[in-house]
Amino acid sequence: MSAAPDAAVAASAALLQRVAASPQRVADSIRTAAMWLAAVDGPLDPREFHEVGLALTHEPEGVPLADIADALAADPLPAELPRLLRFLRTQRSPKRSAWLLDLFIRVAAADGRISEPERHALVFLADLLAAPPALLRERFESLLGIEFDPPSDLSDPAVFEAAEAAMRARAARERAEAADAALAGQAAAARRDALLLLGLRPDAGPIAIKAAWRRLSRQHHPDRQPQGDADALAAAAARFDAVQKAWALLKDVADA
Repeated sequence: MSAAPDAAVAASAALLQRVAASPQRVADSIRTAAMWLAAVDGPLDPREFHEVGLALTHEPEGVPLADIADALAADPLPAELPRLLRFLRTQRSPKRSAWLLDLFIRVAAADGRISEPERHALVFLADLLAAPPALLRERFESLLGIEFDPPSDLSDPAVFEAAEAAMRARAARERAEAADAALAGQAAAARRDALLLLGLRPDAGPIAIKAAWRRLSRQHHPDRQPQGDADALAAAAARFDAVQKAWALLKDVADA
């Protein structure tokens, strides 16, 4: 691991130690748990950040919410996180558990989707709060108006096989898209070079392309060159060949 990631992880751990020592420890721990949920499936969405910020407006920030977000961005699973979650568990009560589940559900849904990692995190947080098994489903469906689809059973090897297959398929798709983009870039560069060889601007139209090809073909045709000068004939033939190759590349556009 390079020095930069090491420094980021260290900064993240130090930040969460500040949360653990915060005079607003309960509120900051709740904010941290909610922010972890928001970041569990990838980069933090601004809508998720906003939802966390709305949760405890009556409680002053011991540690700025932006600092917590930065810490989790640097290290999504910092070593201090379990300690904060264990502390949060000691603060549970039936009333607070229901309120926290509502907060966590709103945060997970703030970006317009509930991902599989977020479903796992919601189940984990519900277990952490010792919420009754049916409470998460009840609050989820009440708040969002959609059925709670339980996440996959992580003890089933098929889940990881499917995830690996999906990762391989995504990687193959990304490679194919990158290859297509590279080919498109090469084709665009070849077209620019062909237009430049014909003395045309990149936005030249079909009429200008055909006119330039005809003009340069006549100008550089070997039969129109002085026949006694071998060097001049060779240069003209090379130029004529280049003009024909440019035309072969551009003729589909010019003939359209």
